[in-house]
Amino acid sequence: MATTPPAPAAAVSQSMVVSAPPEWRPGDRWVYGWTSGSESGAKTVEVIEIREINKVRFYLVRVGDLEHFYTRDIQWAGTMREQKVESRMSPPEPWFVWPLEEGQRWTHHATYEDGKSRSEVTDRFSVVTTEVVEVPAGRFNAVKVVRETDRRDVDEYWYAPDVRFYVKWIGRRGDAQFEEQLREYRHAPRLDPGSPSRLPPSTTR
Repeated sequence: MATTPPAPAAAVSQSMVVSAPPEWRPGDRWVYGWTSGSESGAKTVEVIEIREINKVRFYLVRVGDLEHFYTRDIQWAGTMREQKVESRMSPPEPWFVWPLEEGQRWTHHATYEDGKSRSEVTDRFSVVTTEVVEVPAGRFNAVKVVRETDRRDVDEYWYAPDVRFYVKWIGRRGDAQFEEQLREYRHAPRLDPGSPSRLPPSTTR
């Protein structure tokens, strides 16, 4: 059934507080357009399963040929390829903390492992503002988070409750920069009739 896209978001007049993490379900899917230098393309992120490991429940999220593990609080725990663990972060990386609100800061100390190395990492996060963000999928009230590291990595990303994830991401890895913007969001069926509806794909290529 066709649905009507949400009305354009009004300017945010005051700070927005996101009190709790979103509930993801298998079938939730986000499509992003990305650019990096002269290159561009599309990326699909899809929740495929909720899996219990050592009595802890994780979202299993497919991005390309990798499957990412996220905790129920949307903390990144690692990746798997062809049923083999390829990388892990212990404890999981808290891209978001809840409640998510302007002025919040947190620091994460962890051990990162992949098939080649093991290293200790320290990342610093801060919620810097609430603002309206316009992307191909529409206009959204969003909370902007900044992540800084001691490895020349910097990320700015905008979380929008209407789509249960980020709508825009700007990242730098050393001298390289990339940007992602949401083109389309489709949610799995939910009992709540007020849940966000499917947003139309971008008409741009």
